[in-house]
Amino acid sequence: MTELFALHFFRNAFIMCFLLSALFGILSFFVVMRKMSFLGAGISHTAFGGVALGILFGINPFYTALAFCVCAAVLIGKISKLGNISYDTGIGIFFSFSMALGAIFIAMRKAYTFDLTGYLFGNILGVTDFDRIVAAVVLLLFVPFELLFIHRILFMTFDEDVAVISGVRVGTLDTALSVFLAVIIVISIKIVGIVLVSALVVLPASFGLLMSKNFRPVIWWGIGFALCTMTSGLFLSYFLDFPAGATMVTAGTLLYFAALTIKRLVL
Repeated sequence: MTELFALHFFRNAFIMCFLLSALFGILSFFVVMRKMSFLGAGISHTAFGGVALGILFGINPFYTALAFCVCAAVLIGKISKLGNISYDTGIGIFFSFSMALGAIFIAMRKAYTFDLTGYLFGNILGVTDFDRIVAAVVLLLFVPFELLFIHRILFMTFDEDVAVISGVRVGTLDTALSVFLAVIIVISIKIVGIVLVSALVVLPASFGLLMSKNFRPVIWWGIGFALCTMTSGLFLSYFLDFPAGATMVTAGTLLYFAALTIKRLVL
């Protein structure tokens, strides 16, 4: 076991699991409660267009995927309101549009040696010191944001109309949450992958809500759940030679259904 931590890439991946566990554990609660789960799936697949754009122009895909996802997160909300369409419809439009653009960008780059599979399904070998630093910075920004606005976010979650009348800037807070969601998804792509990352947006809070109905314990249960599934998935993927992201999501899904089954049998 100790020889694993002698590997630089494994140490980076292990530290990333801790950072991402905190981020997903906190974020997941607000995403699930705000019924933004489909937005997580939409933004994660939007990243494919950004990654493909980076490949096309020879730019680090992290930057292009980040720009793509943040713009999509903001535009989905704006278009849904200005275009008088449902939120899910706006997400569906960007979901398919970005995937289509990604396929076109890849086709335009006739010859490339880029490991696209690593971005689609995760690759712990690709986790760098830069990724770890970015995740730590985002965590340092995200936690104070949630501590500062948590009551306003809960207020607008349970009664948005009253929150608006009371002066809560619902649109601004929703946009901020969407931007954080986009950033967190992009920084986790190398470990979990574009295809699977949306599961970590939903599962921690879903598990937490099985354990408690009070928001504070739900968040802590979510963080613990994300940490357990990500670290166990990381070790299992290494020893079994499975994709890290797929192993993490499989472990998390099995743990969720096990907890659900036990709760149903006990209660």
